[in-house]
Formats: sequence, structure tokens, C-alpha cells
Amino acid sequence: MTDFIDTVSARSAPLVVFGASVTGEIVLSLLDILKIQPSFFCDNDPRKRVAPFHGYKVVSRERLCREHPDAIVVIAAGRYFHEIKRQLTQAGFTDVFSDADVIGCVDLENTPSSKLEKIAWHLAKLGKLPAVGKGLHLPRLDVVVTTRCTLKCRHCSSLMPYYKKPSDADPSRLMRALDRILSCVDQIAHVELLGGEPFLDTNLPAVAQQLLDSGKVLHIDVVTNGTVVPPEKELVALKHDRISVVIDDYGRLSKKVRPLCAVLKKQGIDFRVNRHWAWADLGGFKSRGRSPQQREKLFARCNFNSCAELLDGRLYRCPRSSHGTQTGTIPDYPSDSVDILAGPRDKNSLRKKLKAFYYGKKSIRACDHCRGNTSDSLTLDPAEQNNRSKRQ
Repeated sequence: MTDFIDTVSARSAPLVVFGASVTGEIVLSLLDILKIQPSFFCDNDPRKRVAPFHGYKVVSRERLCREHPDAIVVIAAGRYFHEIKRQLTQAGFTDVFSDADVIGCVDLENTPSSKLEKIAWHLAKLGKLPAVGKGLHLPRLDVVVTTRCTLKCRHCSSLMPYYKKPSDADPSRLMRALDRILSCVDQIAHVELLGGEPFLDTNLPAVAQQLLDSGKVLHIDVVTNGTVVPPEKELVALKHDRISVVIDDYGRLSKKVRPLCAVLKKQGIDFRVNRHWAWADLGGFKSRGRSPQQREKLFARCNFNSCAELLDGRLYRCPRSSHGTQTGTIPDYPSDSVDILAGPRDKNSLRKKLKAFYYGKKSIRACDHCRGNTSDSLTLDPAEQNNRSKRQ
């Protein structure tokens, strides 16, 4: 796709990246590969306009509309793309692009791998990561280290409030399951270490080290809700150029964001802060009676379809499926998971099974118990709390 390059080359208007967050960093890396420099950033969140973003000024949408109505805009906002594009189109902007449009202008096959490592997980999510031979390459693996959490989010996509006895993952089972997966795959672009709240599990550094020692993982994100500041001796283990701490900031609920950021900065640990605007309404757990074709259509649109999640020795295709099965809110469909510890004992058989599970499935049975995490399902206030678990 050359529309983006052609537009930038043909016009002298400012180039603005809309979204001063992780996707904005990705677009900045892509523009650097293309030898293009943006004029400034824009963001709807006033807190992101307090300080420069990677050295660039961050302005409000109102200021962008008022002072630069002719700007070329790249929207770097992930699932919020359609809403922001609607806002800009209504304001009269005509040259509006996505991060995928910019990716389409990059010769990924001939770009040095060193320039792609930090954004490999995003490329993989979009199906744009260059293939490396004919091996088994997973774009993303979620690893659940604990089901304990410091929040009680009513609409948690991982269903934490539904656990009657939340607990940390058994270290031995988790390590053995990871060993088996890592022995089968050639590469994993992006690993997320998740909870619950992962900083509650003191075994977290050991899990991260096991993934790093494999030499097969390009990048690891530790996703926290900003309520816990671990001891510095535990955080030191996360100081690595392939590890980032991702802080999901839920305002007043995330009481430890500032001290956590301070200690991460002190230790030289890479981190980023995400402020959520909305959560997806995944609906209740009752069967919708969808046909296989209807499930496939939903799965193709779902933001979870690039995911594989390891929970209690089993590999699932999404957090709704994994935690729903574990808590009994969704039936345990045998075809929706692979038992890593009790599966095929020889590596080649397990490798074939994993490849079929990840690349051969067009949907899962759990899709019948969910509305899907799509761009048009973002209708809920994020992290709304309840005092007790309540089945929908």
C-alpha cells in the first residue's frame, strides 16, 4: 500500500500521530524505518498532554482541529480507531490513516530484524510479521501466573470475581507446561504475564527468566493494574531489554501507579501506562445457539483471536474460554483447549497438535457463550467494581 507514502510526499501539511501510548510508539518506530518524522502527537487524554511523548509535543483534539485542519493524521489507538476516525472525519479531516496503513509501506522482509524486535508482537497480531522458515511461530502467548487480584471488576474479561478460591499457579506445573511449549515452538513474538494481579505472585521473576532463557521469546509484557509495588529485589529480575511492565491505569482504583512508576524508573525497567476509555461488553454466559458459521464469523472479528492462553497446564484460545472453563461459567469443551501436560508425550506430536490448534481452528465452542471482543462492543465503563461475585 502506497497511499500513505504518496500523501506524505505530495503534501506539505503536518503529520500527526493520534495516540500517545503503546501503538503510538509502534507507529513512531515504523515512521523511523520509513525515514519520516511526525510533527507532533495528539491524544484525547489530558494526562498524556502534560509532558512530551518521546520528545514530541502532545496536543488535544480540539487544538488539532483549530490550528491544523489540513493535517495528515495517523491514528495509533488500537481498538479505538473507528471512534477517533469518526471524530476526525466529522471535523473535516480527509487524510486519515491507521497504523496498518503505515505498516503496509514498510518492506518488512528486508528491514533489519533489530528494528522489528520491539514491535514484532504488534506485527504478529495484525498478521504482518515476516515468516521465519516453516516452523511453529506463535504471535502471542498469555501466561496466567495467578488468579488472585486486588480488584473486583464486575466485567473482567478474565472472570476473576468468579473464582471461589483464587490462587497462584503451581510453580512446578507452570514450569513444566512452559518447557513443553517452548520445546515445540520456534518463536513466540509476544508473551503477556497476567493475573489477576501478577505482582502478587512471588514466582513471577522465575517465570520471566524461564521464557528469556529459552531464546525463543521476542518480548515479554508484565500486565499490572497499578495497585501493587513489589519489593525492589523482585523487580530487578525484570530489568531486561525484552521485558516491559504495562500498567493499566484505572484512575482512583490504581492507587500505586505513581510509586510503581518511580521504582521502575529507578531500576531502569521499561514500562508504559495505559489508560482505558472503555471495556468490551462480552455479555452473559448462556448459549446463543450460534451455528458453526456464525461462530466463525464472530471469531474472525474478535480481538482475542490471535491469542493463546496458558492456564493450569492447558492451552486455550482466549481468556473468556480459559477462565470460563476453570470457573464453570462456560462448559468444558474438549476441542477448545490442549492439555499440555497430559497431551502427546513426544515433541513432534505435540508440535503438530499445537500448530493445528493455533492455525487450523476457525472458531471455538466458547464463542457461543460470548458477544465477542470487537471494536463495536466497547460500551462499558472500565474496571467497574462490585462487592461480591455475581453470575450473569
